[in-house]
Amino acid sequence: MSAPQRIRLAFLPFLPIALAVLVWLGFSALREGLALGGGEAWLMGWVLAFLVGMPLLVLGLAVAGAVQTHGHRFGLVPNPGEKIPEAGQ
Repeated sequence: MSAPQRIRLAFLPFLPIALAVLVWLGFSALREGLALGGGEAWLMGWVLAFLVGMPLLVLGLAVAGAVQTHGHRFGLVPNPGEKIPEAGQ
């Protein structure tokens, strides 16, 4: 296992904790916006959609990319003894 992979695995347990704190701060800010009125709550909701949604989106895209890369990496190499179609033509 390479050093970057070990670093990623070391920080992996902190990721759900950080996301939970981010969501908690978002909901507390939205509650403050609701206390000020409807317009402020809508503005705060849009800001929170980007502040909370973007890290979740980036994380989801990173996981999807890793899964896709892992599938392609091993799918291109045939098993030993398997014939490659149209290899000698």
